[in-house]
Amino acid sequence: GMEGKLKVLCLHGFTQNAETFRAKTGSVRKNLKSKVEFVFVDAPHSAAGFFDEADRSALGTTDGADEDQVGPRAWWLMGENDAEDPPEATKPADEKTTEGVRAALASSNLGDGNGKRLPVRPAQSTHMRGWEATELLLRETAAALGPFDGVLGFSQGASTAALALATIPELRDTVKFAVLFSGFEPMDPNAAAKLRDSDRRGGAVRGVRSLHVHGVADRMVTRQRAEALMGAFEELPELFSHEGGHGVPSTKPFRERLKQFVLQG
Repeated sequence: GMEGKLKVLCLHGFTQNAETFRAKTGSVRKNLKSKVEFVFVDAPHSAAGFFDEADRSALGTTDGADEDQVGPRAWWLMGENDAEDPPEATKPADEKTTEGVRAALASSNLGDGNGKRLPVRPAQSTHMRGWEATELLLRETAAALGPFDGVLGFSQGASTAALALATIPELRDTVKFAVLFSGFEPMDPNAAAKLRDSDRRGGAVRGVRSLHVHGVADRMVTRQRAEALMGAFEELPELFSHEGGHGVPSTKPFRERLKQFVLQG
């Protein structure tokens, strides 16, 4: 990195982009700026179709309608959302759908209670699509902007960071630490298999210190899913639990632990 600085690759969450993630991590980066150069990149896929008001308020992204804006991005897309029509089973039998069926549709995340199917979010998808574009982008990023000493990712970006460390030599060979916020083990069996060694007992990521940050009020990613992602890391991973939800905590105890973790050599 810049003279004596550590270089950290930062991977944003689903429907975020480099610019919005830079803003969301401002407070946790502040007391590391003299020692660390943070490099933010945009994911290769558009997530515009998934973008909603909750994303706008929570993530600070705009829908990208303005020409000069990147808009919401994704590291991979969900194959479940390709189908034009929901599977027959999820279509209401007729307009007189009972409340029970409606409730079941809504709770199964296949519908909004009006027979309209809600799109599957990354943490729920068993069919990852478009990883090749991300792999290529991250390899090019490592060559052009690396070598990187660390990676930092949020949500889909945290899972992406783990997959990249397991599969991309240009990152694996130089990265010494990972900071993963609200990360989850993908439900796609092929992706999950990449995070384990051949006998599935150990993690595929070796020689990387990892700090896994999870909020007890996170409604997108359970602690169980966060711990499953920890299993990808062969070196003893550390869990930092906080009171918040699906996001990057900016409390003083967390900022201090992060600084120690990143700079501990």
